[in-house]
Amino acid sequence: MSLFQRTTIALARSPMMGRAMRAMAARSSLARRFVGGADVEAAVQTALRLRAAHGIRASLFYLGEYVADPAAIEHNVAQAIGACDALGRAGLDVHVSVDPTAIGYMDSDARGEDNARRIAAAVSRAARGGQDWMVLDMEDASIRDRTCALHRSLQETGLPVGLTLQARRRRTPEDLTWAIRQRTSLRLVKGAFPDRALDHAGRAGIDQAYLDAASIMLSREARDAGFHPVFGTHDDRLAGAIMTLARERGWPPDGFEFEMLYGVRPDWQLALRGLGYNVRVYLPFGGDWWPYAIRRVGENPRNAWLLARSLTSDGHYFS
Repeated sequence: MSLFQRTTIALARSPMMGRAMRAMAARSSLARRFVGGADVEAAVQTALRLRAAHGIRASLFYLGEYVADPAAIEHNVAQAIGACDALGRAGLDVHVSVDPTAIGYMDSDARGEDNARRIAAAVSRAARGGQDWMVLDMEDASIRDRTCALHRSLQETGLPVGLTLQARRRRTPEDLTWAIRQRTSLRLVKGAFPDRALDHAGRAGIDQAYLDAASIMLSREARDAGFHPVFGTHDDRLAGAIMTLARERGWPPDGFEFEMLYGVRPDWQLALRGLGYNVRVYLPFGGDWWPYAIRRVGENPRNAWLLARSLTSDGHYFS
């Protein structure tokens, strides 16, 4: 992991920096552009608007990662469960994204797994027959193996749990070999916080690894198992290659999803919807936006200018 990535992780975990940046954000457009609302009700209203106006789905994510305090952990779990209930009442997909470090893994694996079970059970209770999942986010390398183990453990109990895998990691095809045989949802991303010892090198190498992983996810074996592929990318070149591969493999446009961050490339999201593809946005809500924002910078240093501009200018998602 580079010095830049180590620095962004440290910034994400800094309470003092978080307080300072949230105070600055209160005078900016950052929350309006990249965060779906201050609380779950506001986030559900945003999700309803996106679905009604554009046919775009949402995965709600409560902002509150890297916490060890028991009260903060319980608060995060309650917010995720509340999101499940609210999505179900609204008739939307009961789809929530969860960071393991937000629900107990900074304290103990046992606490984290117990809380993950509680959230996945809430998804089951509130589900209305859509794409209803608790999807585990993939954080930095220190939590990777435990996140994959958690997914397998919950999957084996029949709970509706999905996983995020990073194409840049060389071991991702090995994890996919197991996952595509399951009735699960898997979100493929390029990946944040690179580690030379674990990763493919260079942009071209990572892009090729992404397409190699997509090929596994769009296999006949995956389709026959009821596997649900999700491609988390804003890269239209990769999306175009995936669309071509899906057609060649006999996957209909509504048989998989493209997922993007709320507030990023809305024009491309609408274009994909116009072509008949399922589009979902990763929709954060809550007030603790700093770790989320700095992780976007950690994924790609070029995102720093977007963060800086958002702190000083106005912006909108869809008009």
